[in-house]
Amino acid sequence: MAVNQIFSIVNSVNSQTMGLTDLTVVDEQGLVSLGQTILNSQNLTDTWLNTLAQRIGRTIISFREYNSKFSDMILDDMEWGNIIQKIKVSMPQATSDESYNLQNGKSVDMYKVANPVVAQTFFTSETPYQFYVTIQRTQLQEAFTSQSAMSGFIGAIYGEVQNAIELSLESLARNCLNNFIAEVNGTGRAINLLKMYNTEADKTLTVASCKHDADFLRYCVSRMNLVSKYMTNMSTIYSDGVQTRHTPKSLQRFRVLEDFESRLETVVQYGAFRDGYVKLNGYNTTSFWQSIKTPSDIKVNKASDGSETDVKEIVAVMYDRDALGLYKKDSWNSTTPFNSAGGYYNTFYHHKELYFNDLSENFVFFYLAEE
Repeated sequence: MAVNQIFSIVNSVNSQTMGLTDLTVVDEQGLVSLGQTILNSQNLTDTWLNTLAQRIGRTIISFREYNSKFSDMILDDMEWGNIIQKIKVSMPQATSDESYNLQNGKSVDMYKVANPVVAQTFFTSETPYQFYVTIQRTQLQEAFTSQSAMSGFIGAIYGEVQNAIELSLESLARNCLNNFIAEVNGTGRAINLLKMYNTEADKTLTVASCKHDADFLRYCVSRMNLVSKYMTNMSTIYSDGVQTRHTPKSLQRFRVLEDFESRLETVVQYGAFRDGYVKLNGYNTTSFWQSIKTPSDIKVNKASDGSETDVKEIVAVMYDRDALGLYKKDSWNSTTPFNSAGGYYNTFYHHKELYFNDLSENFVFFYLAEE
């Protein structure tokens, strides 16, 4: 961290800590003086540590920060509010216009009831968890000796906690996406690119050989682009088969397995494919769906019925922005009073996140299988 950034963090904490609003740190001498003031009062030490933990959570600092590969799936309060307020109502069916068939002695009932048909295929999974870190008094004393010491203290203690939280969010995002894949597996929303190509081209490629076949890979590009176009039409093809949905390209999300993307780059000249999705559909890649040891496979228990589902050789997913996502429902942290016997504090980080799958929205995944 830069010197100014360290002092900015420390002064921000001071301004929020009772009794320290008049202390401003501008150099290392001021940092040492601040340390003496804080460490001489147990109450001030408790309050300062607790406030620092909260402040770091809102600060981007330059330790080796980890950023979730699925951050685009995290919703803010307004986006989440819009999702849960959605009412799934089927489109009404057209009926004959009775005004063109009036008969003597009969009236037309204009009060006939046509209640909307509401269908709900919405799953949520809530995940509460906590982290905690122990801070020894000697560590805190050393942190107040210099700017570099404070930088190391913040990075080592709080930075790694933030990385752990970010990684937990990424794991939850993978669970969210993988559950949707499992829920629609075996339906028309699971598109077997290899089987389609072998049938249409009268070929007998295998899962292993197709990844080195330029014609097949070009076919994959063409088919994915076509599905994207189909998704913009009002239909039930890529929804749950009941709700009529359409997804403009600006609201489509498209994620490709990096191994498959690499083959497209090396075997096929596909610049137009990539450029189109980067600019229009928030194109992203992933190194793996569930496990880095088996990047293209998943094995999950479905949220709908708990049944175990295996899906192999998944190469891409495409879906409506409102089909799935994560929401940070609650987040707070607190530092314990000083443990006199052990000479340390514990700071606890509590988080509660949830993910949702709205199966009525458009969603497809592309995979490779010989049958």
